Amino acid sequence: MTGSQARAMLLVEPRRITPSSFPLATLETGGWLAVEATGLTGIDVQLWQGTSRMTRYPLIPGHEIVGRIADVADESIGFPIGTRVIVEPSIRCGACRRCMNRLHSCSLRKPVNAYGRLPSTEFPALWGGLAEFVYLDPGTRLHAVSDDIPAVVATFAHPLAAGFTWAVELPDLEPGANVLVMGPGPRGLSSLLAAKSAGGGWVGVSGLSHDTDRLELAKRLGADMVVNAEAEDVASAVANSLGARPDIVVDVTSNDPEALHMSLDLVRAGGNVVLASNKGTNAVNQLFSDIITIKELRILGAFGSGSAGFHWATRQLDIDPRLDQMVSHEFPLAETDRAIQATAGLLGREELISVAVTV
Repeated sequence: MTGSQARAMLLVEPRRITPSSFPLATLETGGWLAVEATGLTGIDVQLWQGTSRMTRYPLIPGHEIVGRIADVADESIGFPIGTRVIVEPSIRCGACRRCMNRLHSCSLRKPVNAYGRLPSTEFPALWGGLAEFVYLDPGTRLHAVSDDIPAVVATFAHPLAAGFTWAVELPDLEPGANVLVMGPGPRGLSSLLAAKSAGGGWVGVSGLSHDTDRLELAKRLGADMVVNAEAEDVASAVANSLGARPDIVVDVTSNDPEALHMSLDLVRAGGNVVLASNKGTNAVNQLFSDIITIKELRILGAFGSGSAGFHWATRQLDIDPRLDQMVSHEFPLAETDRAIQATAGLLGREELISVAVTV
């Protein structure tokens, strides 16, 4: 593959994406992945808007990557050429303090050692999924996925993995535990699916007025309660439906610092609050920590997904036909700008569930 060029959509600065090409360099380690599809998320929107504090431009966005192994330089990849795989976003060196402490992020590279976050000035430049090829670092974790699953559907393994990590693994969800998911985006819906799959009891989902279609989908996916937080009082809705406070609250809202206050208020004493949303540059104001100490709460920060989540996600793709409806919008690589705008809701939110870009 030496001498070949790969098309990529380069985010030069906030709100300016430029079609570019990069050489497929000769590799001493790792490999190359031919990208089939990449899912977009709120992180990509923040990078595009310039509201992410951990960003160095220029970069190629996109971390929810599905593709086929095109070339390998050594044995670090672990799969033969032609294998279709899902790429875990976080790259792990295995030696830094964060890796040694089994966190879901690595400090080897700055600002974030992850796909879609590293600048294109870092060799070999192709670190994001919005390109024809992406570099497979030796620290990458890959998961084989069936050829029978459409590429855009396979990208939804990433939200599924996050849902399992955040709603099941981190809070040690026990059978019968009651869960409130705040935010019905792809990861919120995945948290609902994961909690139900793991034996959760009551699972409710809250959203906003523009989330009507996502809340309706949450009902079809088995939510015991859905509530529009702009039209109803969430605490009253939970009390009327559950008759108690939830054991776990998962905050998957987007750029909403007030959701933290509501999470701490709604969860039962001794319960778990999982903070799985990025607030961007929005600060959480007037936080009185006594509510945490008096209620003896466990606050869990969630940044990324664990490999156990990806193992669960790939199994779900094989057995749950409902996942075919989870990617609502699909764009070609040349229309990346519109795809990001769609993810942000700028093209309308009707029937918007999640967005993928195909190559």
